[in-house]
Parts: sequence; C-alpha cells; structure tokens
Amino acid sequence: MNGKTAVINKLLGLAGLELRQRGRTISDLMAQPRRASAGWVIEYIGTQGVGKTTLNNAVQKCLRTDWFFRSDLGQNGPFAQPSAALEDLHREIYFQKIKRFQKENHNAWKSITVTRQMSRVISESLTILTHDFPRGFILDESLFKNFPREVLKLCGDTPEPLWTKRAFIHLRTRDPDFVVSRYQSRVEERTRRGMPQIPPTEAEVRTRVQEDNVFFDTITEKAQAFGCPVIVIYAEDTQQDNIRKIIDLEKTIRAQA
Repeated sequence: MNGKTAVINKLLGLAGLELRQRGRTISDLMAQPRRASAGWVIEYIGTQGVGKTTLNNAVQKCLRTDWFFRSDLGQNGPFAQPSAALEDLHREIYFQKIKRFQKENHNAWKSITVTRQMSRVISESLTILTHDFPRGFILDESLFKNFPREVLKLCGDTPEPLWTKRAFIHLRTRDPDFVVSRYQSRVEERTRRGMPQIPPTEAEVRTRVQEDNVFFDTITEKAQAFGCPVIVIYAEDTQQDNIRKIIDLEKTIRAQA
C-alpha cells in the first residue's frame, strides 16, 4: 500500500468506507507468470470472528508474488465448463446447506444473506478447480470453512476431488471468550459508523465456537490422514508468530511442487 492509498483509506475510514482492490479478470490471472504454487489451494478454517481475515490481510504482503488471493477473483465465475461430477458435487453441497437452514428455522433475512454469500463461495471454488491457474490461491473464505458439515458428509472418504493439492491453516482459540470480545468490539465499531446490527448473544457465540471446533478439528484430522499440509495456530498468539508459521507452511508446499 503506497502513501497515497493509505491517506485515501484513512479519509474513507472516517466516513465508514473502505478502499478495496478490484478483482482482476480471469484472463488477467491466467496471464501471470507461472509459479511453483500453481494448482494448490491453501484455506483458512476456523470459527467466524476468530481473526482469519485479519491474519490473511497481513500475510498477503509477504506472499503476493507467488500466490493469488480471494480478492483477485472479484465477482468472476468460471468461464470454462466444470465437469458434470464437479458441478453436481458443488450443487449438492450448496443445497444441503440451504436445507439445513430451513430445518434450523433461521431468521429469514439471515438465511437469505448467508446463502447469498455462500453462493459466491461455491462459484469461486468451481472457478479455481476448473482452471489451470498459474498460481495457487490462499483463501480466507472458502468451501471447507463455510461448508464443513456438507463437505465431510459428501466427500470425506476420498481425497478426490476436493482434498487433492489442498492445505489448511486452522486458526483456533483456546478460550471462546476471545471470540466474544472480538464480536463486541466489532459491534461497537459498526455502531460508531452508524451501521448498528443485532449481534448474537455471548452464550450463542460460545456455543457456536464449541460446535464449529468439532467440525474443523475433524477436517484437520481428515486432511492429515489424506496427507494434506496442515498447521494449527491460535488466535491468542502473536500475529508475527502466526505469520511465520504460515510462511513456513507456504515454503513447504512450494518445495513439494
């Protein structure tokens, strides 16, 4: 980020706005020099609010020359036709999540908002798996993070096609109250910006963290059984220590190429 961009972001921050890089077209991405990371996907997994995006933003500065990130995809969908099997698998993952939301009787607005976000994750996954991109992707919002139950149910017995050349950064917390405090800070910040919201209760956050940990721990164990590179790091540790561990993981992956 150059000095001019930093100043613009500061001014936009005062107005409750943010300047973000526009995603490049698929043709732009395909035209980049080929790197050893090509074909790989590194996914952050972990409960909502634990700090995956914050950590990923810091990591981008170190790894951008060898990897693509989610922001590079923008709103692009696949322009190559996915295989029927891959398309059917993603469709089933998505619709099973919708059915689960219906059974759990979520608030209608919440269900619509979440499933709209999930449709983008599904599209991004199909895009990445359908193209031979010259670099791998590091994703802070991803298929395994957003659909852990569905992935484990539908494709937990074989590494093909989703677990192949896939690595995981499992960001955990030792204490659910760490996530509770982050939620409280986020709500306070949005309220100051004039964007109030109805947050979950502290008890709801703690319950969700505990339930999510079960699924993400299972994904971690399954990934290790399939030989996928995995690291488990903790949100309470210093950002520098966690960045160093991620960079070590990245080096290991490129060395395997």
